[in-house]
Amino acid sequence: MALPEVLVSDLQSAGYYPQLTQGILAESLFGEPVLAHFVHIDTHVDIESIHRHVTAFVLTETRLLLAHVDDDPNAAPGSKPKAVTSSEDIELERLGTVMVGRTYADPAAYQPGDKPVEVSLTLSWGAARRIEAFPEACGDPNCMGDHGYGGSIYSEDVMLRVSAEAEGQDAVDRIAAFSAKLRAAVFQARLRSRR
Repeated sequence: MALPEVLVSDLQSAGYYPQLTQGILAESLFGEPVLAHFVHIDTHVDIESIHRHVTAFVLTETRLLLAHVDDDPNAAPGSKPKAVTSSEDIELERLGTVMVGRTYADPAAYQPGDKPVEVSLTLSWGAARRIEAFPEACGDPNCMGDHGYGGSIYSEDVMLRVSAEAEGQDAVDRIAAFSAKLRAAVFQARLRSRR
């Protein structure tokens, strides 16, 4: 299946194995048309190496497709680079959380239509959970007793943050538009499943 030209262009602009990511997406669409997409490139630099990662978010009428391409962390130094890929599709009605956070530069001067300078998108569908634990204590500062542990469990399968300062305002506008389409599609899917 041919991908929309704008999606192909965004994958090529990301510059990280675009043909490989296109192939993964084409295999995963099963003939469904693409309603919206967002391509996010991430680069991490440490003392010894540079690690790249691209994620393509693709919305269809029934699913959210995620295609990931990463540098192989086990590649031998000096060898040809390898890429590790994964793809996942989530039925829209299974998305439990579609949380969109927005940051505005001058909230006191906000006018309808002003664009955020940062957008975060958090998605959960129960595939992964994060646990934060901490030791409990009583009110006595001299108490040496063991009061056990407390904590919280968070369901965050994907968390994406796009900032105008880092990626440019155009990227923020694109993730905002994608997030709006995704939320509307999830809302419609939930309505259909209740009928």
